[in-house]
Amino acid sequence: MEEGIILNHPEDDENRKRFIYDRIFWSHDGFTEAQNGLFVADNNHPNGEIYADQQCIFQTLALPLLNNAWRGYNVSLFCYGQTGSGKSFTMVGLGNNKGLVPRICEELFNIIDNRKGMDINTEVNLSMLELYSENVRDLLDTETAVKKKGLKIREHPVKGFFAEGLIRCTVLSQKEIMEKFEQGVTNRSISATNMNETSSRSHMIITITLSQRSMNLNGNEETKTSVINLVDLAGSERLTDLAGGRNSVTGDRFRESVAINQSLSCLGNCIHALAEKANGRNVKVPYRESVLTRLLMNALGGNSKTAMIANISPADINYDETLSTLRYADRAKQIQNFAKINIDNTDKIIKDLKEENEKLKKLLEKEANQSAVAAATAAAAAADAAANQFFPLSKSSQSYYDDDKIRLEEEIQAIMKENERKLNELRQTYEERLQRERDDQSHKELEENRKQMEKEKQEKETNPYLSNLNFDEQLVDKIIYIIRTGTNLIGKSSDCPIQLMGPMIQDHHAVINRTENEKIILERIDDECRILLNGDIVTHKVNLAHNDRLLFGTSQLFVFRNPLDNQNSHGNSLNVTYELAQEEIASKSGYNFHNDDNSFEQALLNKELLELIPAVEEANAISEELEKMVHFENVLVSPIFLGKIGRKPEPYVHVLNSNTGQEFLWSKEKFLDRMYFMKQMYHFYETGEEEWDVPLEEDPFTENLNAECLIGTAQLYLQPLAYMIEIKEHLSVNDFTGQEIGVINIEIIPCDENGQEYGEQDDVYVDTPQELLGKSLNFIVKIIGCRGLPNKFTEIYVKYLMFIDENYTISDKVGVTVNPNFNFKKLFHYSHVTQPLIDYLKEGILNIEIWGRQLLKSGYSITNGRYETGKEMLQEELSKAGSELMNGFKMNGRVIDPNKQSIIVELLLLKKQQARMHQRIDNIKKLIEIAEKQRYRLIPVEILKELIFTTSAESADDILSKMLNDGYPMMMKNTNQSTTCTIS
Repeated sequence: MEEGIILNHPEDDENRKRFIYDRIFWSHDGFTEAQNGLFVADNNHPNGEIYADQQCIFQTLALPLLNNAWRGYNVSLFCYGQTGSGKSFTMVGLGNNKGLVPRICEELFNIIDNRKGMDINTEVNLSMLELYSENVRDLLDTETAVKKKGLKIREHPVKGFFAEGLIRCTVLSQKEIMEKFEQGVTNRSISATNMNETSSRSHMIITITLSQRSMNLNGNEETKTSVINLVDLAGSERLTDLAGGRNSVTGDRFRESVAINQSLSCLGNCIHALAEKANGRNVKVPYRESVLTRLLMNALGGNSKTAMIANISPADINYDETLSTLRYADRAKQIQNFAKINIDNTDKIIKDLKEENEKLKKLLEKEANQSAVAAATAAAAAADAAANQFFPLSKSSQSYYDDDKIRLEEEIQAIMKENERKLNELRQTYEERLQRERDDQSHKELEENRKQMEKEKQEKETNPYLSNLNFDEQLVDKIIYIIRTGTNLIGKSSDCPIQLMGPMIQDHHAVINRTENEKIILERIDDECRILLNGDIVTHKVNLAHNDRLLFGTSQLFVFRNPLDNQNSHGNSLNVTYELAQEEIASKSGYNFHNDDNSFEQALLNKELLELIPAVEEANAISEELEKMVHFENVLVSPIFLGKIGRKPEPYVHVLNSNTGQEFLWSKEKFLDRMYFMKQMYHFYETGEEEWDVPLEEDPFTENLNAECLIGTAQLYLQPLAYMIEIKEHLSVNDFTGQEIGVINIEIIPCDENGQEYGEQDDVYVDTPQELLGKSLNFIVKIIGCRGLPNKFTEIYVKYLMFIDENYTISDKVGVTVNPNFNFKKLFHYSHVTQPLIDYLKEGILNIEIWGRQLLKSGYSITNGRYETGKEMLQEELSKAGSELMNGFKMNGRVIDPNKQSIIVELLLLKKQQARMHQRIDNIKKLIEIAEKQRYRLIPVEILKELIFTTSAESADDILSKMLNDGYPMMMKNTNQSTTCTIS
């Protein structure tokens, strides 16, 4: 139900502004303060009936968001408005009038308490930060209140708001979360302005991560994770009146206000752009213009159910600020978010998203082998064109005999001239003759080139023409076809003035008609003839205009130039390049190259895709014509599947052999290498070579039938091992699309150098990984087995690289099964732990690869028919592939909670540290009890040291028993009954 608000201008009664919002609350007046300090509705006040207290706002606005969080959605709530309008009161509250944040926290734990009887494990994590003058500060840092320590914000925050060094507290009770919340609010930066003596000078962002672990109906463990973002924005202020106006500010306050207004202005620009996008306009959202907008990126336009509270003042002097806020909110409500439930079906997956802290590394671009291929193709096409020119017909036999005498005389004269030339040569040295021949040839070639270029230039200036586009810039505009008046036939056949060769080019493919009034009309011959005009498929007659891009078949790309087009000299000065034409074709087929990411990595990825997309399309066309029954598809592979750390996926080619039923992934380099041989093969086929086909083992379209393939990968984070804590995990096995295809059971257990595993009683845990430096380290890696793999593999095995190993550790192979048991283990021994090894254990990932050989499809035959996708389906198939690829680009590699791994490890370490600390405290308590009982006055430091550093109760009892038996010197009993212990 929507509600309206009318804003009247204080000096113009006719000037009214009307706005529509989801809900409108009145809290300015109509209330009274009860004895317990709560603000409640005043029934004697005219506005008492419409007064909305804190509980009303919570029930109406915040509770539905919290309910969505329990369902597994990300939710966000942020409060905007001018300073003094009540934002912090709404979000934080005052006294007993608790705001939305503490009420959300209370309700959160009330629900947790009510669900204690259910088999659901719930975990709540809290982080609080403030954005002060574009610097991020951790409000939960105990030093913040004194030092206001600044933290560097991550460049690309994801799924929540966090910074390097930010404290993320696991809260186990309502009391704990409220204590942390009050601590954060206390640490927040506030100061007085003329508008508000307790003005918040920073944006406060509270993130509550809610994880619910339970068993689903299939008996599998799953986790619903919701990130709850609660944002109290700093108040905007007018800074124009610095001479003592109502809200004038100077000095530090002025600089703070400038930073606040700039960040809010950037937020407004983002909201405006998002509203434009929601209305169908293609605009760039300027998230990167401020730290605030980068932090709020996910809440504003991403995977989150988001609500905004706009606080306004009814005072007439605040008319301008109120109008601005209402407009701000009106744009915000036009934004469309697409939230989804965050369910992790295998809670044991641990993924390291600390990669957000690592600097992205630039990849060196490999030189593709396309220059030579393109040059050969262009040369072949030019030679074919030249070979098909019409030559003068020879004379008839009768004419030959009639002119016999004349010809005989000419031959005799020629022989005489040749003899004279040879005599002259005999008088010259070899070097002189060679130089003269060179000069003559060079002059002849230059003259011929000059005449040809002049002729071509004149024809291009007076006639429309087709000019080729090529990936290699040096081969662009090397093939020119002049469009003559009348009919210009295009095709493979030798009777075509414009002869084109290549996949899907028909004998008679198209015709270009140049009319007397200089209209240029293109028409395809029949439905089998594939032509794209500016990326759109041609199905009927079309008029060509200057700079139109034309693709014939799958590989013949041209730009149409028309110097006779009057518009050419005015409007159409587009610089048509191969990249522009291919990007246009790909965009019309569903590929989106225009997004908000302007990074170098994205540009490199776009370039690689523009090289692969037409090549894959051509490979499919060649496969179709040669009846190879192999289909190629562009895919984007998540870097984690490849065992790499990176933010961007990599382009690969998915190969499906319909004959054998096998599937493979080819890298870009491998595919382009194979593509060279495919083109060569097709050229032999096209020119009628009888031996164009090759044996199966040499066929560029196929893999070895016994070739192994990468089934999937799993990633294990080694951080617990850096603290000598054993790791026992069931990890998800994901394929190249990021989809789960099984699980793998793996264990890493610390041990001695003989492989004897340490148990809990050995207590080898270390407080910090640095304690391992210089010592020996031994551990066993166990690969127990996999479960639920696809049933199309045999000879399955796993392999991985540990630390700086150059050779893979490889398990034995297991036969045909979906649940292979490896029971494979290896002992790793490091006699001297170095700092790189410590860093690897703290930050590293063990990438486990599962390999196998694919089973062949039953009834496999290399001659059982054609590939089922016909030529007429190619454009539709390309369009579908484009959409799927760009969806894959967004979804390859599952997005999980970035805090998950660190939280699990931190919780594990905290438990260990807590146990050790309790043991030490117990040891000291026992010492004090014995000292008081025995009336010892002096206790040696040696005893205290041993008790503090011992890690087991048994060892502590041994030390204390020695003390009772006077096993240590220098212990003196106190004769005056004092219970004071003096330590010497």
